[in-house]
Amino acid sequence: MLDSVYVDIRHMNFWYGEYGLCDKSCNDEITIYSDANKTSKLGYFEITTHIGLAYLYNNELHEQEDYDYKKRIEEFLNDDSQIIYNYIYPRDDEDLLYQVDHFAPLNKNNHKPIYIDMWTKLSDELDINEINKCVKILVKEFLHKNVSNVELLDIPTYHETKISYNEDYSH
Repeated sequence: MLDSVYVDIRHMNFWYGEYGLCDKSCNDEITIYSDANKTSKLGYFEITTHIGLAYLYNNELHEQEDYDYKKRIEEFLNDDSQIIYNYIYPRDDEDLLYQVDHFAPLNKNNHKPIYIDMWTKLSDELDINEINKCVKILVKEFLHKNVSNVELLDIPTYHETKISYNEDYSH
């Protein structure tokens, strides 16, 4: 058992929703650490809810250019799976440097992914409880550990979040 992991949420949009300044987020990028000082990175993941995927499918992806990706999203949205993972594998020699360090499935070239996106139907949107739940699942799936405690790092205050929100959306 791994006692605690520490999570850094990449975008302020998560906090805008958490503090009620806008709708809650449907996708967020997180980094998981084994220490609160962020010196030992365990993994980097994106978490996308089915609502976020449906929006992406209907509004942002091109029918021909993104055909395979749209097909994977459509299959997930229409099946009974609660969670699946979308992997992006190295496309060139430079990408090989960015393969994940932890367990992950290999592709036909024996490469690990450079990016992992957890697609989830566990919730329509993300909040602190959903992030904690997803992190525990990710740690179990990719680090093969059970974790008892998830601590979020660098939580902005409401005041800091409000200032950032006003700066981002006052235009």
